[in-house]
This record gives sequence, C-alpha cells and structure tokens, in this order.
Amino acid sequence: MKDWKSVVSLGMGCFLLTCLYFTSLALSYGYDGEVRVINLATEPVKNGELEVCDQQFQLGGIDKGKSKLFRYKVRSDSHFRLIVEFNSGRKLTRELGYVTSGRDFKHTLTLKDGEVLLTLLP
Repeated sequence: MKDWKSVVSLGMGCFLLTCLYFTSLALSYGYDGEVRVINLATEPVKNGELEVCDQQFQLGGIDKGKSKLFRYKVRSDSHFRLIVEFNSGRKLTRELGYVTSGRDFKHTLTLKDGEVLLTLLP
C-alpha cells in the first residue's frame, strides 16, 4: 500500500509539471511583436541586421526619411540587437530595449547619426 501512494504521488507530480510546461508554451508563443526601423540619419542605410527573440531580420537598404516594419514572435525575454551599415561605410551597433513573453509589443527604432532611439508604442 505504501508503494501505491508513492506511484500516485509521482504520477500526479509528472502530470502537473506537464500541464505547466504546455501552458507556458501556449502563452509564450501566442504573442506578437512588431518594430518599425526609421532612418532619420543624414545618409541612407546600405544594409543591416536586426535580432530579437532569436529571430534575425535583414534590413536591406533604407533611404533617408523612410522606414521598414518587421514582425516577430515574442518567444522569450529578449532585447534588440541592431547592426547598421550606412552608404559611407560607417557602422552603428546597439543592443537596447527589452521584450518579455506574455504580451504583445510595438516598438519604433529611430536611427540618427551616432545614436538609436527606442520608443515603446501603446
């Protein structure tokens, strides 16, 4: 009888852990993020890369005053990693911001000469 209680307790523990695991998966993969990269620098962007939540996006070219929108899945806690190369060959690299699983996000990354501004939109 003593062994039976141990087996039942172990089974219940495994069941609860399995439920918790699948619940966390369902919640963390159900949220979306979007980020708009706006080029307000004095020269066009030649190329670049944006990484968030283990997803990588190629910026391609972005003319002065123009923008590009990227959509991603909020799969984990993360920050934005941005690498930009301008037409002159000048590079700008930044890690900034924060997203966390459990909600949707909308951000704007504004490129200026020598800096990147991050704005969280409502």
